[in-house]
Amino acid sequence: MHPAVPAPALRRADLDWLRVLAFGLLIFYHAGMAWSGWSWHVTSPDSLDGLREAMRFLNRWRMPLIFLVSGAAIMLALGDRTPAAFVRDRLKRLALPLALGMAVIVPPQVYLERLYRGQVTGSFLQWLPHAFDGVYPKGNLSWHHLWFVAYVLVLTLVLLPVFLWARSPSGRAAVAKSGRIAARFGLQWTMVLPLAASTLWLAPISWNINGLVGDWHGVVSYGALLLYGAFIFGSSDMLASLERQRFFSLAVGIIAYACLYAGYFAGTVRPIIPPEARPLFALLSAFNVMAWLFAIIGFAHRYLTWRPAFLAEATEAVYPFYLIHQTVTVVVVYWLLKMGAPPVAGFTMAVVATFAGTWLIYAGLVRPWPWLRPLFGMKAAVSGERRSLPRRAAGL
Repeated sequence: MHPAVPAPALRRADLDWLRVLAFGLLIFYHAGMAWSGWSWHVTSPDSLDGLREAMRFLNRWRMPLIFLVSGAAIMLALGDRTPAAFVRDRLKRLALPLALGMAVIVPPQVYLERLYRGQVTGSFLQWLPHAFDGVYPKGNLSWHHLWFVAYVLVLTLVLLPVFLWARSPSGRAAVAKSGRIAARFGLQWTMVLPLAASTLWLAPISWNINGLVGDWHGVVSYGALLLYGAFIFGSSDMLASLERQRFFSLAVGIIAYACLYAGYFAGTVRPIIPPEARPLFALLSAFNVMAWLFAIIGFAHRYLTWRPAFLAEATEAVYPFYLIHQTVTVVVVYWLLKMGAPPVAGFTMAVVATFAGTWLIYAGLVRPWPWLRPLFGMKAAVSGERRSLPRRAAGL
């Protein structure tokens, strides 16, 4: 008979903080893409090398962090629901906003990209009948930044049997025991191996990055990170160990990234990794990812345990902000580039305008209307009614 292992609490302050901060980084990241020197939907001929290097550093762990946090949030959202009820909830919170995004939120981005590159002329309304002609990049139908929603939806359904087992009494006992053993012997670092193997063997044959079908490396690595999040935040011993070792993990992350930068990134815009260098690159990349994730979780578990009044509001706003923000960014950057804004000023104005514009849309059009809220992954209840409902993680 398995020992009684308590189910996890419905809310965690450190998870909410990490979710808000990780998604908040996306606004800075996407606002900087136009001046990074990397090709984007609307790209400035001028680049900011320092900005690109900062984004390159973030790029090594920002999406892994979001997927890891999402794995923990999936377990909280699952709770004691039946599988059918959980699947219905995921379809409502993920598939419905994804459909809205592809039909309403993303098309302005595609139009402005085509307009900026001289591929179309005329107004948005004149172009709109062609919004669903073909699949991007040759056509116009795309999920753009909403690829994350598609991946989480598909991976959640595929991995649902694992999550269901993990929330059972035997599963919780197994996770707790594994966490104790891993914490005692430092076995959390074995999480590096699947990520390294995916980078080594699957990345070279992946041909549709962020497109789900054909993105073998993305599917495997992000699926592993979802499971890592469920495991780490399901084990109090693992969390305590990561908190104790937070400075060691930080040191490993700094060293691993320094080696990656010196060996592969320095002096390049987009590095080309030769086949003979790929094994070492894969191992360094995986150590870099997990070290930064372990350090971030450790520091969050140590310091982000308080819940200020704004955190609940920010947690609720994160998902709609994510859905809306990139369209605001593309609109703002398009006009800044058309006006010839200098790079530093342009980036700064893009960040500020994205936050402000997204907030205005969220606060003025999404949050107040019960019929519109579910389209953005929110519960329909508002004001006092919303506060009376039990708090569950959004599963992102």
